[in-house]
Amino acid sequence: MHSRILKSLVSFVAVMALIFPAFAKDINKVITLPDQTKIAGKTLKGGDYTVKVTENKLTVELNRKVVVEAAGHWEDRANKSSEDGFETGPDGQVNEIHFSGEKRIFIVSGQ
Repeated sequence: MHSRILKSLVSFVAVMALIFPAFAKDINKVITLPDQTKIAGKTLKGGDYTVKVTENKLTVELNRKVVVEAAGHWEDRANKSSEDGFETGPDGQVNEIHFSGEKRIFIVSGQ
């Protein structure tokens, strides 16, 4: 009897572990780019952009028009980000997007 309850509990926990990432909240923020910035091969001028990130997709909008879309994924970090921002590689492409208060970052792929 105890073994059946234990198996059921383990099965429930395993299912919840698979489902939980699907409930991660999407991000929708306005971020100011101070200078030209490259995202997924497209150069954006400085300005205020709406950045939307779902489970595996980045969308950047300017004046409600999509200017960039890119695939990516989330990675967890030990500490929360203190501000919104980007990390770029040596080629000037945005590799990571950080969001204030989040313990995860979005890794941009498909560059």
